[in-house]
Amino acid sequence: MSSTPQQFVQRSNLRGFLAIGRDWAAIAAVITVALWLDRWYLYPVAAWLIGAFQFALSEALLHEASHYNLFRKRSWNDRLEFLYGLPFFCTVAQMRAEHLVHHRRLGMPEDQLVADYRALGLDRPGVNMFWIWFVRPVLGFAGAYYCGVLSLRPWKEGRKIVAFWAVVLLICAALGVLHLLVLYWLIPFFWSCQSYLYWSEITDHYRTRTGIRSNLSPITNFLHHNNGFHYTHHHYPTIPWYLLPKATEALFPGQGDICHGFLDTYRSLSLSSGSLPLTAGEGD
Repeated sequence: MSSTPQQFVQRSNLRGFLAIGRDWAAIAAVITVALWLDRWYLYPVAAWLIGAFQFALSEALLHEASHYNLFRKRSWNDRLEFLYGLPFFCTVAQMRAEHLVHHRRLGMPEDQLVADYRALGLDRPGVNMFWIWFVRPVLGFAGAYYCGVLSLRPWKEGRKIVAFWAVVLLICAALGVLHLLVLYWLIPFFWSCQSYLYWSEITDHYRTRTGIRSNLSPITNFLHHNNGFHYTHHHYPTIPWYLLPKATEALFPGQGDICHGFLDTYRSLSLSSGSLPLTAGEGD
């Protein structure tokens, strides 16, 4: 008997909490080891590891919450945003408002991704993919762009971000650890977390034949909660992250643009002219 999408729409409170707990535990472990070793040359390694799990929380799990997939109890997806949204200057409602437009109007002028691609220079002719893929994000361009578009609007959402960070800053100041907040949270968030976001956003849709690219790297999907199974997600966004691999195998085997890791994605981007949502040279 053939599989149906409804078979994979099974949300779990336990899996949601386990996913969140894993990421926070990993961040805490990296910070603890970095402080214990106390070697300046290991700091970049720590920052990029922290950023990887920040991305897992702030993009992969926040994204799941925006689709009401993170928890079976629907209201928890919004109420628990202090675990995966507010620490990253975003709320579930903000993510949901933008992301639903992305699903409904993929590649259209209303889609924020189109504006992002233009701002990143991906619509220009003769794009140097080596510079775009390997150099720009590491130099901080991704952080400058994505942190620059963070918003406190609408104020109903923005005030929650302000209140959360006011409490965090007061606590850190009282404990005398503001420098640790900067070193082990804000710098990784700006530098590495936004680079992972940059790579993910480019991977998902840029220079694709079908409009959607999946990254099936086992390592990437382990770290980032199956965020790479993008083709299946776009077709059935109510399927939660932990069932996306099985759903892909059952419903869309081999379909969509596919890559298998960081370097393979670069190869795909370099060789393809693509179509959606922007082909290089479609700036106007």
